[in-house]
Amino acid sequence: ASAFITYIILFSQILTPAKALSGAFSNIQRGLVAGERVLRVIDTEPTIRDRPNAAVLPDFATQIELRDVSFTYGDKPVLYDLNLTIKKGQTVALVGPSGGGKSTLADLLPRFYDASAGQVLIDGHDVRDCTLHSVRDQMGIVTQESILFNDTIYNNIKFNTEATEEEVIAAAKTANAHDFIMQSPEGYQTLIGDRGGRLSGGQRQRLSIARAILRNPPILILDEATSALDTESEKLVQEALTRLMASRTSLVIAHRLSTVRHADEIVVLQHGRIVERGTHDELLRHEGGLYQRLSQLQTNAALV
Repeated sequence: ASAFITYIILFSQILTPAKALSGAFSNIQRGLVAGERVLRVIDTEPTIRDRPNAAVLPDFATQIELRDVSFTYGDKPVLYDLNLTIKKGQTVALVGPSGGGKSTLADLLPRFYDASAGQVLIDGHDVRDCTLHSVRDQMGIVTQESILFNDTIYNNIKFNTEATEEEVIAAAKTANAHDFIMQSPEGYQTLIGDRGGRLSGGQRQRLSIARAILRNPPILILDEATSALDTESEKLVQEALTRLMASRTSLVIAHRLSTVRHADEIVVLQHGRIVERGTHDELLRHEGGLYQRLSQLQTNAALV
């Protein structure tokens, strides 16, 4: 009997570390598989890269021009013979039905894609002849999906800059973010979780805007930056975006037409082609036009 009891005691003491060892082995296997996937991504050669002897794009001075631009994704044509000029300091809005090519057009400016035909020119320089870093360094991008890291609020705003604490706080105030930051448990040192999961959608957007303000780029690309927000959050984010766009050259993609009514020019895209262009008032007066129909649909939906 004593031998059996001794056996039970020894077995119970061995069982726990044995289970732990088994669990550790399983975690190691999962880690190795995940590591292989990460390494495959790291080793993937980018399709967009600097050309030999690529030049540094000078500081933005006059205008952005899309000249006879077409784009094909695989075998599917997405954009057809587009011509568009954005003068320095202008705000140009892209609107139209989903799948019309708005985001694809915007992605050509920072060279996330290269045009299949035609040219994207900044001050007369073809962006394909310039280094990727010098092109993207002059652009700030705020999208519907905020890109945030599992770090503090402070480090997410300061990301990749040499800004001082005072400059970070000033950017947060301009972005309507300072108040909610100060109400957070650790203020600017609060950890926000993976992809900012501990924040609301509006709070994440305002951090992205604060980051863009801190970088102070001459060119802004705003892609559906308020489309997924509730009314109160949209108001705060829209105020922050208005401050961000002041005195900058902006390309704005919008679903809600009310957010772009003050744009210098509104470009209506459908099936990869520009079908209308003008100011908000000019397009509303265009009887039977696509912009007028979209505006009426949104107005009627708001009344329901």
